[in-house]
Amino acid sequence: MLLRNDLLQYTHPAPRTVRILWIAPGQSHAYVFDVAASSAEVELVQLSVLHADIRAGHASVLAADPHLVVVSQELLPPKHLQLRARAWEIIEGLVAQEPQIYEARLRGPLIAQATARHGVSHPTIYRYLRRYWQRGQTPNALLPDYGNSGGRGKVRQSSAGVKRGRPRKNGTDAGPGLNADEDIRRVFRVATARYAAANARFSRLGAYQQMLAEFFVERRIDADSGRVLFTQPAPVREVPSFGQFNYWLDHDDDRPPEVARRAPTVAAVARQATAPAPALAALPPGRPGAGFYLDALRAEVQLVSRADRNQAIGRPVIYMATDVFSRMVCGIYIGMGEAQWTQAMLALAHCGADKQRYSQQYGRRIEAEQWPCRHLPETLFAHPSLMRGWNGDTLLNNFNLRSVAAESGPDDWRAVLEKRFRLLPPSQHGAPSRTDGVLDLEQFTRIVIDCVLYFNNRQQLARAGVTPRQLWDWGSEHRGGGLKIFPEHLIRCSLLPVAQATVTSAGIALFDSLYTCARAINERWFERARLRGEWSVKLAYDPANLETVYLLDGTAPLQFHACHLTDASMAHQHLSAAEIARLPRTQKALHATALRSTTQGLHSFIN
Repeated sequence: MLLRNDLLQYTHPAPRTVRILWIAPGQSHAYVFDVAASSAEVELVQLSVLHADIRAGHASVLAADPHLVVVSQELLPPKHLQLRARAWEIIEGLVAQEPQIYEARLRGPLIAQATARHGVSHPTIYRYLRRYWQRGQTPNALLPDYGNSGGRGKVRQSSAGVKRGRPRKNGTDAGPGLNADEDIRRVFRVATARYAAANARFSRLGAYQQMLAEFFVERRIDADSGRVLFTQPAPVREVPSFGQFNYWLDHDDDRPPEVARRAPTVAAVARQATAPAPALAALPPGRPGAGFYLDALRAEVQLVSRADRNQAIGRPVIYMATDVFSRMVCGIYIGMGEAQWTQAMLALAHCGADKQRYSQQYGRRIEAEQWPCRHLPETLFAHPSLMRGWNGDTLLNNFNLRSVAAESGPDDWRAVLEKRFRLLPPSQHGAPSRTDGVLDLEQFTRIVIDCVLYFNNRQQLARAGVTPRQLWDWGSEHRGGGLKIFPEHLIRCSLLPVAQATVTSAGIALFDSLYTCARAINERWFERARLRGEWSVKLAYDPANLETVYLLDGTAPLQFHACHLTDASMAHQHLSAAEIARLPRTQKALHATALRSTTQGLHSFIN
């Protein structure tokens, strides 16, 4: 639901940010204002058009208003108070006349009356109106130079060619420095998380130096080959200072736990241990597990292959399954390529997984209560774009789970993740980013896990005043639940995508890899394939990790035989389908040579 004073950030057809100044009582239309405009022109827009832009991913509602002026009265000089009072006296009567003040043909006579009444010029009134609409429609918007008039703790907006903060101490030869805008702060957060995941002890200086070496170099990705290309940097580069990195590291509340500045006080620990009772009047209807909402977004970052870090494999798609009642993120999956139902099902499968074991795989140790969901819901709501190729028979027949298309659902988690990566609709691939060509699939997944843990356990929900996990726990205790528990391996194996594989004399071939399993060895499949010819079998697989696949048994439903890589394919260990497909030709040639050697040895043994 859109509200008066909301900020909409557009990425298409052109980047801009507009503020909703006024919404008609019948919710038919609204007046919006471009906050970067140099004039005081207001646009009339149908409210349905704004909602359509948000659903299409062309616009998003900003969670925080960076233009809003909030200052302490005690910090304002008397002169500033006088100027604000004078400006407010001039336009107070004008902005109260809604919607007439927003219509150009009526605004002119109103301003003419105000100029005669207050003895000021037309440009002065238009300047006041523009600042009032840009900066949050409050009297404080009229403060002179409000970015320098106090507001301790508020983030000042950066402007092209203007350096925020004090001048550098090492003289003018080093240049004025680099503004730490939101894109640079995203790099800070990603670099911090990457260093914390790779090192047992966190060092601020070490994280800063690694960030400069990895993210602030001249690098591009070739569109045809996907190769990460490095070019010779210019003699003078603007890079953020260590002081800037330190400042924003302390400023961010959702930094990794390894980067905590100080131990929490006893009182803080006690507050976290005791879950406050949610405000009952603010609770949504329903209960935990009555419905999960499944959505997907693409992150604007190019990942690299773990087998060859100079090879890009594309931009990841993040699938999120969220409990409609508590907003808790219950399952995630990081896929590659186009968004599709088969990969979305793996996010649902993750809802029933052991989150402790899953997080441990990526180096993050957690307690069971930090991510308590190991359940399937009563109903699965999914974005229509994910339901192309949908087949609900598996969910309905195996788990009595209905699937329903829904245009929108809870996405409170999005703001936390957007502080690290720009998020796009799955159909868009975005523009080049400074974070391109550094992270691999495993490192990216670790960052997403940390974001989910922060959101579930520490992000306060405005409507209830508690975190998603606290609301989940409260709802499970007081309202029962629509939660259903099934064996984890059955959920996962039944929801994995299935592909045709070939039984050959060298192994079970799938996606340029060879597998073997106990059943194949006991029944001498590979000898039979050599003597009688090859045949097809069905394998269930996880595109994000092809180290283990599962052989489907047609004679015994829900029986899955784990298949592991043969020695000839051990180079593909831990790799995803996207990484194997992007392996350099030299590595594929070595794999083919190893395969021929293994096959010849097997033939000699049989003969």
